[in-house]
Amino acid sequence: MIQQPIPDLSPFYYWENFNYVLGYVKKQYQNLLSDSEIIFIQDFENLPKESQCLYLRLASRRARWFREEKLSYGEISQISLRINELVENGFVRFVSTQDSVNLGPILSVFSKKECIALASKLPHFPKYTSNISKDDLVNLCKPFGNELLQELNEISGRLICPVQLEYFTFIQFLFFGTKFRDMSEFVIRDLGHRQYVEVNDEEFIPYFQTRKEAMEKWKISLWRERFQELSKDSVFMYELVESWNQDILPMYEDISDVAIGSFERALFSLGRWLERLGHMELALDIYEPSLSGLSFERRVRILAKLKRIEEALLLAKLGLEFGFSPKETHFFEDFILKQNSKKHIKAVTQSLKLSPKLLIDIKWKGNVEMGVIQYFENLGYSAHFTENHLWKNILGILCWDLVFDEKQTGIHHPFQWAPSHYSSEGFTLGKEKDFEEKIGLLASLDLFFAHALQIKKNHEGKLNPLIDWYTLDIELISELVHRVPQESLAQVLRYLWTHLSTHAKGFPDLFVFKDSEYQFIEVKSPTDHLSAIQYFWHDFLINKGIKFELYRVAWVD
Repeated sequence: MIQQPIPDLSPFYYWENFNYVLGYVKKQYQNLLSDSEIIFIQDFENLPKESQCLYLRLASRRARWFREEKLSYGEISQISLRINELVENGFVRFVSTQDSVNLGPILSVFSKKECIALASKLPHFPKYTSNISKDDLVNLCKPFGNELLQELNEISGRLICPVQLEYFTFIQFLFFGTKFRDMSEFVIRDLGHRQYVEVNDEEFIPYFQTRKEAMEKWKISLWRERFQELSKDSVFMYELVESWNQDILPMYEDISDVAIGSFERALFSLGRWLERLGHMELALDIYEPSLSGLSFERRVRILAKLKRIEEALLLAKLGLEFGFSPKETHFFEDFILKQNSKKHIKAVTQSLKLSPKLLIDIKWKGNVEMGVIQYFENLGYSAHFTENHLWKNILGILCWDLVFDEKQTGIHHPFQWAPSHYSSEGFTLGKEKDFEEKIGLLASLDLFFAHALQIKKNHEGKLNPLIDWYTLDIELISELVHRVPQESLAQVLRYLWTHLSTHAKGFPDLFVFKDSEYQFIEVKSPTDHLSAIQYFWHDFLINKGIKFELYRVAWVD
């Protein structure tokens, strides 16, 4: 893969990037912004440039407190003056007695030695061992917040904290459409660590169409952040369930399409956490409103565990009617069959039990695929670990222009590796004719490989959800398309293209060939299991006339 030279970034690159984000937000979301958000932007833009830079430096850091004497940035002069300007305009504040209740973040900017010096100034401070950790020392300090803050003022310069961070973060949220990406995306791109398909700024469309959409997703994102922190301790279980029921669940009745994915992910995280804590009835209540296949599956499993078999069966049958992904569909089918026959063996398990065995040296126990590759190479075959990426690479080469259609409606900012609706069922609708034209390239291998080399030349390194540039091997693709019947290959690619959100995994581990022979191979160690999506693709390949075999590995000394 082509290595891009590391660029020489401007000292103000982060300021330039944030102003790019501000310009985007003002252009795309002017009608969605609240009065307070508009005032924040105006006040920020009225600051002197170097004061803006200092605020961006502080607001972008994980730490929340800073010591003035420790601040030093080459592009920012007169730090004290900049701090004063930020304080006067409400972008930074000094430490106060109110902060004594949350002393931990303040003491985090001091060394352990400095914390010991502070503690020594308090005659009634508890005794502790010399090898105490800084975290434990900070915990001992917390009850003495007011006294320690007074001592801090004597041994340290001004302590400052950036404020209005909710607006700073919300502006980035509007730009990216998610709270889980931030200004670091610019740095990663600017340093050449990621490349994206270039899209003209004028072609960007806003991710959110209404304030309601933005606030729903924003609110769920804030809840998820709080959940990630509080779920580390089960003592917060009822608090989290209550906040979910009061703050998040009421949105579901009229939730926007933009926010539904975030809602489902948050719901599933809470439900699984409750399951792990052993609160099955609470988990059932959390899953109940959801219509996702994952939630249906969890409800069936919980009901079965609670011996409420009739309810579980009814729900499994309903799940089959809804037609979820292969994983959930196989689960519902097998659950129903299992209840009808105690001797029932799951279809995927039965498939594995009937598969032939390969005797592989036990030295490969930690890397079964490489052991099987060596086995076939010893028989004169060329053997390659291909799994999902070989098939996805072929599809990505063929359909590059269809993924990044110039008429695409899902490009909102320059950091997308795919249109935002790429994983939706409707992504490929309306592209049927164009897709068949791309598939038609397989009729002439010369045309196909000319197309593949052109795509590689023009786009190598740019992110695409279908292409893994590190594994893209044109010669290996050539071996596949020369051996697999054209129509069989077309049917696999056609099905994959129209089921990107559910069937992009599960392809066989290996591709082996010798002369005119070839075979796709799935290998399973003695303790490994076959997944439902793997079973689906194995069956699909066989039905389309593509040579496939499932092997069980047996270890030999």
